[in-house]
Amino acid sequence: MSTVFGWPLVPMPAIPAAPALIEWTAMDTVAVSQSPFTGQQQTQVWPGSWLEASISMPPMKHATVQAWLAWLLQVQGMAGVFQLGDPLAALPTGTGAGSPVVSGAGQTGSALNTSGWSGANSLLPGDWIQIGYRLYRNLGIVGAGPQTLSIWPPLRESPPDATPIAVTNTVGLFRLKSNARKWSQNPNRLYGMQFDIREAI
Repeated sequence: MSTVFGWPLVPMPAIPAAPALIEWTAMDTVAVSQSPFTGQQQTQVWPGSWLEASISMPPMKHATVQAWLAWLLQVQGMAGVFQLGDPLAALPTGTGAGSPVVSGAGQTGSALNTSGWSGANSLLPGDWIQIGYRLYRNLGIVGAGPQTLSIWPPLRESPPDATPIAVTNTVGLFRLKSNARKWSQNPNRLYGMQFDIREAI
């Protein structure tokens, strides 16, 4: 079994090709202090940001669910990691034109210098990008040539110069939110499965 950042990487089964329902949650770490006398608030934004999701699989027959049950056991709760993307956004709403790469080493934060775009609307707000094993959301319009992307969440690691940027079939790195794994079965021999995940950081 391969590893990523020292974690076991457990591929998800290929069938069914996508969950029946994904409920995404974007999390930011923001402290709020409110005066008990005036109600005025002060905020402090911390660097912690991550994706969470609640995954519901479609009803599965006995033969199909076995691979998923094996996967649930193989990830060993929160120990293993896996890759998952947005099945409704496999292609960007922009053109995705060009061969984009990271432009410059040592970058951090929520602004990413890039090059290699060749379309006026290569990316539009909300399009996903993938760098290495990490999934980011583009927040602005990306044109041709060198572009500075505004992304969420902030960069997990500083990518090397010329690292390719994927814009199609993007996936991120996730783990289960709990060590407990449950599934259900009914008299019609159909199985149900729901699990919550969090970005592995």
